[in-house]
Amino acid sequence: MRIFRYILLTVTTVFAASCSSDGVLEDVNVVNDHLPMVFGTSSSASESVVTKGSTPLEADFRVSTWKNFDKQEQLTVMSGFKVDYTASAAPYKWNYVGVNDQPQRYWDLSAFPYEFRAVSPYMDAASLDATGISIDVQLQPFRAQTLVDDVYNVESKEAEPCLVSHVNRVKEGDDYVDRDCIKKVEINADAKANAVREVHLPFHHLISKVGFRIFIDDPQPSSPDYQVTLKDVSISIVNAGNNFITSSQTYTATNEQGLGKGTFSNNATATGEFVLLSHGEYTGKNLRENLNRETAFDLSPFYLQQIPQKNLRIRVQITMQTDHVVNGTVDESHTFAYNSLLTMDKENAVGEYFAWEPEKRYVYYLHIPNLLGHDIFLDTCEILPWDEVQTSEIPVEL
Repeated sequence: MRIFRYILLTVTTVFAASCSSDGVLEDVNVVNDHLPMVFGTSSSASESVVTKGSTPLEADFRVSTWKNFDKQEQLTVMSGFKVDYTASAAPYKWNYVGVNDQPQRYWDLSAFPYEFRAVSPYMDAASLDATGISIDVQLQPFRAQTLVDDVYNVESKEAEPCLVSHVNRVKEGDDYVDRDCIKKVEINADAKANAVREVHLPFHHLISKVGFRIFIDDPQPSSPDYQVTLKDVSISIVNAGNNFITSSQTYTATNEQGLGKGTFSNNATATGEFVLLSHGEYTGKNLRENLNRETAFDLSPFYLQQIPQKNLRIRVQITMQTDHVVNGTVDESHTFAYNSLLTMDKENAVGEYFAWEPEKRYVYYLHIPNLLGHDIFLDTCEILPWDEVQTSEIPVEL
């Protein structure tokens, strides 16, 4: 199931407002003789009302808005407004009027393009201005998730403290067109008939998801009594200078970078190899059931959220045991140990360095082609959108 969140803004009629000398609309309540700018939801009845980050849609957000954006007449319409969710409200459940003494705003249809920048959930530490964004999350920083014996070091909502949105609205002929500036796609194109259509704010992830799956070749002897046990697994990160980022307090992005591909700073880094995943013996697990990519055993079913970065090397250490069972008794046992930096099990493939980008999901398929060879390779890595349903149809050979 694809999970996502869209916040929308209903466009109405022309607004004539006085302006302050600093280029910001005056914070006064305007006589309500025009339809106001309001927030609602575009989720249909068939869609799960949750965010991409599995946070309830009721999470509030902080938004800044400009009209005549990037023109000499540019004016700030909303400056870091807080938008709250009210379950009992109808028809619009997201409200900003009166919150933090914020005034009602109205649309000016003569002042396109409009620009919208938002962070969810709302935080005072998020600065949204016309040149970019800055987010300071010292109290709840971005953190690398680890998984040790099926226990995560931090919950997903703690690993990813916020999501961002960036939308541009322009007028093209008689149509009002909205573009998601992060994914660089038009939003809700089927509904762009006139000024009363909605403006969506799709929120995007700033960090990555990483997962690992493993499969083996059919061992010999090929017998249903031949068992292959995964005794222990350790997957760690090694990179140049031992500067793997384990947590980050600050995220900044400029218009030139794109608000979804900014820079993490005030970082904590690992002083050596950083263990992402480790597990003792998988009791009762026989890898004879996992003989190809389609049936690979999932070592991290819920993935690991990570801070995007480059020049990564992945070390895999595994101990396996083979048992030939005859009449319920182990007739013969062998133990094999593997300790390798991952490389592609393909000719002319890129070597052992990897990179993670924001809002993408990386699924590494580990392949042991020969139990006697003491080698483990990367068969492929699927690179998928964070919210794409699980699939094996988008392989990307690195």
